[in-house]
Amino acid sequence: MPDESPVLAPSRLVRWFAIAAVIVFTVALYFRDGRRVAPLTGTPAAAGQPAN
Repeated sequence: MPDESPVLAPSRLVRWFAIAAVIVFTVALYFRDGRRVAPLTGTPAAAGQPAN
């Protein structure tokens, strides 16, 4: 039986770090800008009135 090590291959490790970086980046963008964006399902605000 071949000796199988539980260590991840370097390409897999890099792929997981890249996926984690994209997730962290999108969450950071949400908390920076996403709370001020009007909801897509809401009614449009009248001209001259702030959304919230």
